[in-house]
Amino acid sequence: MNPVSYGVIGAGVIANYMVPAFTPGGGSVAVAVADVNPEAANKIAAATGAGRIYADYRDLLTDADVDAVYIATPPYLHRPICLAALDAGKHVCCEKPFALTQAEVREVIAARAGKPHLKVTCNSSRFHCSGTARRAREIIGAGDLGEVYRVHFEHITGASKPGTTLPAWRNDPARNGGGISFDWGPYDLDWLSFVLGRLFRPRVVFGTLGNYFPLTEQRVPPCLDVDGRLCAEIICDGGLTIHWERRAAEHGPARHGIEIRGRQGGLDLAFVPMGQKQQLHHYAYQGVEELVETVLPDEVPNWNDTMIHSIRDLTTAIQNGTEPCHTLEDDLRIHGVLDALHTSAREQRAVRLSD
Repeated sequence: MNPVSYGVIGAGVIANYMVPAFTPGGGSVAVAVADVNPEAANKIAAATGAGRIYADYRDLLTDADVDAVYIATPPYLHRPICLAALDAGKHVCCEKPFALTQAEVREVIAARAGKPHLKVTCNSSRFHCSGTARRAREIIGAGDLGEVYRVHFEHITGASKPGTTLPAWRNDPARNGGGISFDWGPYDLDWLSFVLGRLFRPRVVFGTLGNYFPLTEQRVPPCLDVDGRLCAEIICDGGLTIHWERRAAEHGPARHGIEIRGRQGGLDLAFVPMGQKQQLHHYAYQGVEELVETVLPDEVPNWNDTMIHSIRDLTTAIQNGTEPCHTLEDDLRIHGVLDALHTSAREQRAVRLSD
């Protein structure tokens, strides 16, 4: 098939990680780059072989050779650029978070309604690609665990190195949406949606948030005005309860793990290449035997495939006329939970999600 030609909008750190997505042989090529920083744009263009550079993304959107855009700008720009790209007839792969609110997602859905042939996806789906995630989804979908009643999703990461700095927009909720909740939260919720399938229908969220804080005078997080920890209970239609917890930069070790429990079996795994149980561990009592643990041989997550998965997935969807593994309906659920989490933490109450 002919390769899909992409325009890269935003040439910051994350876009540099995405360069392998646009190398020959993968079905996707970069033909243009847009960024207000010409040095950054030139770097991406040189690495990908893109032949045109624009200072304004709106000029890139008029480029007839661009089939699809990859949006890697700060989050507050995602909504206007997505809307402009759809208006220009371009397919969209947007970095996470897809938007700042669920209302913004609804705007994009309305804009796409008149152009259903256009594909829209988000890079929060990066972690769908591992064999462990796909096997877990298959096991749950087939009913092999019986009724799934509890998920415990816990990820704790270490502190930043002294002297670490981040762009100013990361410390501004008006431009970033939030801290760890918007940096890692979309990944967490997208992975849960993918693995749990039809079981992931959030109905009630009760959660708390807390900001980053200095650990010592020398070790201060690069952001202090956004959340650095979250803890929430998510009750889904059907009774499944998800404990969702993320913490970073605290006086304690890193820890990464996911437990999924059903009436006939359980699974332990990790969705990132971190943690003690990166393989898929299956547990079940069988007859009179003690608990049987089986480590399944599926491929564990790895960073190289993870980073570029969403571009590869969108490219395949465009070429085959199918839907990508992540759709706008997924964004609607994810940002419904994020909205509810922030409301719950602010008002100290459980929040019910609407359909």
